[in-house]
Amino acid sequence: MTDPDEPQAEDESPHPTAHQPDGTDSSAEWEAQIADENMIPDDPAE
Repeated sequence: MTDPDEPQAEDESPHPTAHQPDGTDSSAEWEAQIADENMIPDDPAE
């Protein structure tokens, strides 16, 4: 169990995002692990 008075570490990992070649956002599908052959992962370093 965590101490509520102790500062909690924030999730520093970027949430994965993706898009289609036409620019349509596919982030929800990426997070749900529903991908298709046209899905392009976005670079989290950007």
